[in-house]
Amino acid sequence: MSKLAIDLTYQPVGGSLAQIIEIIKNIDSYNFSEVVFYTTKENIHLFDGFNSTKIVFEFVPFSNTAIVVRALWAQLLLPFLLITKGVDVLFCPGNISPILSFVKKAQWVGTVGPFEPNFISSFRWKQKIILFILKYLIIFSSKTSDLVIFESKYTQNLFVEKYGQSKDKAAVLHIGNDEYFHPVTSTESSIFDDYNQKEFLLTVSHLYPYKNIELLIGSFKQLSLKERGLYLFIAGSIVDETYYERLKELLKRHDISDHVVFLGRLGRTDLKELYSLCKAFVFTSPFENFAYTLVEAMSCGAPIITSNTTAMPETCGNAALYFSPDKQEELSTCIDRFLGDENLRVLYKDKALKRAVKFDVYSVVNRKTNELLEGLIDKL
Repeated sequence: MSKLAIDLTYQPVGGSLAQIIEIIKNIDSYNFSEVVFYTTKENIHLFDGFNSTKIVFEFVPFSNTAIVVRALWAQLLLPFLLITKGVDVLFCPGNISPILSFVKKAQWVGTVGPFEPNFISSFRWKQKIILFILKYLIIFSSKTSDLVIFESKYTQNLFVEKYGQSKDKAAVLHIGNDEYFHPVTSTESSIFDDYNQKEFLLTVSHLYPYKNIELLIGSFKQLSLKERGLYLFIAGSIVDETYYERLKELLKRHDISDHVVFLGRLGRTDLKELYSLCKAFVFTSPFENFAYTLVEAMSCGAPIITSNTTAMPETCGNAALYFSPDKQEELSTCIDRFLGDENLRVLYKDKALKRAVKFDVYSVVNRKTNELLEGLIDKL
């Protein structure tokens, strides 16, 4: 029987966190006799509540935040460890894989940011260097991979057309359709204790500068939404403190601090209720490989407003109003259209639900992933 290894030495967040949890949850659907997880001890909590006799742990002696150490380990040591463990296929869902490999390897590319100049420009110089190195590790390791899985056709086409990726060794698997998310009308979240019966716009995004949230704040002010009794809820971890402080200063300058609420990172129950009850879900990020947050929002019937760049049109299709992420007036027009026309808002809620069901649920994504990995065994 064949043996699969999975490199879990990276720090999964956002969509990659949901993805790896679903891989663990569905691991018994992978047709390998043994699955070896190379992981840090920081990631072991991801396996809580999941038991499978297939799983074998191989702990690495560094932190999953030590990006440079991780890269050196993956490139110099992992290829030889795989031989000693008798591994047949290596699966790397964390963007990079060993450039040199003595076994078949599959690489999942779950980011597009390092390939977008305007994305990189929003970071400090140390992070720019890391992103530069990451970009070329992804490119070089993808060229030697037997299979590269992309989350969107947008990113696949970028690699094929710009970086010489072989289309014959590429596949696209959309992620993000979590069966937990569906429309609800009742509320359990404590958020609604303070904002009961309040109408609100919603955005869900970790606070990175490239997420472009200041554009939404500008539209909130421009449309006088505070005076119209609306709130803006911003859900997501405060990753960049400097950016967070900059947004708070912007709110003070516009005198809307009391109507724009930073909720922090929320659980799925809170998010489901917020998606379901918002007047509109607004997504301002210009750079996404595949916006799983938009799939969650559509699954709950949220009327969607999103930027028209990278993979957002591929994600939402005809189920969203689109704006250019550098044009304040276009975003304001989209928001005003939903707020001023309830029939239009209901139409787009219905479109969102119909669009969401076009994406595979995670169990199907994992079945397809297994089939792709099994296909590499046939080439041994």
